[in-house]
Amino acid sequence: MSGTSIRVSEEAKQRLDRYKREGESYEDAIMRLTEGDHWAGFGALADSEGSTREGMQTIREQMREGTAEDIEP
Repeated sequence: MSGTSIRVSEEAKQRLDRYKREGESYEDAIMRLTEGDHWAGFGALADSEGSTREGMQTIREQMREGTAEDIEP
């Protein structure tokens, strides 16, 4: 597989390092971070399957259920 070299500033490399996962190459990190769903792989949705929108809906439903249980006498 052929490749292309790109130059980035030290600051850009440091920023990418913050998002790069253990064992992940820079190419892997760039591909993950630039896929269609920009929030995929971050925070509470890191392990969720499907789109971020579906993941957020699931979290909202879980929060509502918990709140309803707390409010009911």
